[in-house]
Amino acid sequence: MRQRIRALKEPIPRENQKILADRWNGLPPELQVPQQALGRHLPHCGFVLGPAYCSFGCTHCYLPRNANKAPLPTLEQMKAQVDANRRLLGHAGHLQITGGDVVDAYVRADRVEELLEIVSYACDAGLIPMLMTHGQRLLENPQILEDLVVRAGLRKVAIHIDVTQAGRPGFPRRELRDETDLHPLRQQFADLVLEVRRRTGQALTAAHTVTVTEDNLESVGEIVRWLIGDPSRLKAFSMLSLQPEADIGRTRSSKRPATPEATWREVCRALGRDGLAEDNLYFGDPACSRMTTVGVLGDGRILDALPGDPKSLALRGEIARVFGGAGGRGADLTDAVLRRIGIIARHPTAPISALRYVNQALRQSDLGWLDLIRAAAGGRLGWLNIVQHNFMSAEEVRRGGPEVERRLDACSFRGAVEREDGWHAVPMCSLNTDERESIYDRQIAKAAERSAAPKRAAAGG
Repeated sequence: MRQRIRALKEPIPRENQKILADRWNGLPPELQVPQQALGRHLPHCGFVLGPAYCSFGCTHCYLPRNANKAPLPTLEQMKAQVDANRRLLGHAGHLQITGGDVVDAYVRADRVEELLEIVSYACDAGLIPMLMTHGQRLLENPQILEDLVVRAGLRKVAIHIDVTQAGRPGFPRRELRDETDLHPLRQQFADLVLEVRRRTGQALTAAHTVTVTEDNLESVGEIVRWLIGDPSRLKAFSMLSLQPEADIGRTRSSKRPATPEATWREVCRALGRDGLAEDNLYFGDPACSRMTTVGVLGDGRILDALPGDPKSLALRGEIARVFGGAGGRGADLTDAVLRRIGIIARHPTAPISALRYVNQALRQSDLGWLDLIRAAAGGRLGWLNIVQHNFMSAEEVRRGGPEVERRLDACSFRGAVEREDGWHAVPMCSLNTDERESIYDRQIAKAAERSAAPKRAAAGG
């Protein structure tokens, strides 16, 4: 009860206010714009550097070559990473539970209970964890996902599916022509998520992550069409995250790499739009990401929920300024509602700004309030967040320069990494370039030393 009262009295926690202000003030002036999410909604998305192992052999893998040799972190090490991320992210910060494929790694090591404890620990710390996986072990043993939801509090999972994957039973890479061949697999995962939601009564949602290469660029739109083609799929998959290939780790680069621009064109084409705004929402530097949110009505009409016109940007900036830091999707529902009630009590005109914004978005999509209400009332309204993350290649990061430094300084994807002088929020592009391989080398060496110590002691005896 004290926590509920605190949510009303202090809807944006003081620690969040400070973290967000520091992040905003640390951005270059040209990035302090109404559509900027960092410093308003969140400081960044965090991640833990979890088990490095993955049983797949994908053609575009960002893991270094020594990844599968690295030992699993101890439970204490994982909790320390969670704690460090919590300090950097604040209340209701978003934390990716990742590494290699963490589910794959813990199943192989017969340590699934540890994974449940890590997710539970992150939830108890006040974070919103998302489990990153290729999902194969969850298909083979759905009870793991149900346990993660019921016993650990997991509400978000990201499932990677695309034609670059090698090792998926029943879907050999050499027989995949394009992304349409993987639609039956996507349906299996949609059914799994919906079934777990039905069985547990919890609002589990999934993100669908995709690496975009020359092999699947022209069929990226088919993934979008598949998702919006059935409202039930949008109840399972609330996000599509597209990642144009970057020459990192074990990646075998394409002869003609897929570019961010070409990838976005395929998204626009699939939604039947000549061009969705590319500067409607910033997650740090606009060169690093693009994002849009669309509402899909049952008759196939599309609502562009993040239009990029000046009036919409100004309204959305005002809403972000007022509500930013209160916690996003995946947070405790009661807590989130109380915090927003507390904000509205302090800013009574905020709902009017929100209604004006929705009205503006409807008009630009040639829709009316009645269209939206009818679709929602009939269960025929779905929402899809489409995100495009443009990672830098290792060579780009090593080469450096003002643009690279600006992108790294404004990075929205940072994990807590312990260095000699303490914990730091390290951009993923920096980590993937050289540091991750060095971390694994040290872990491998320490494991070898521990293994050799009993042998030396026995020999000495």
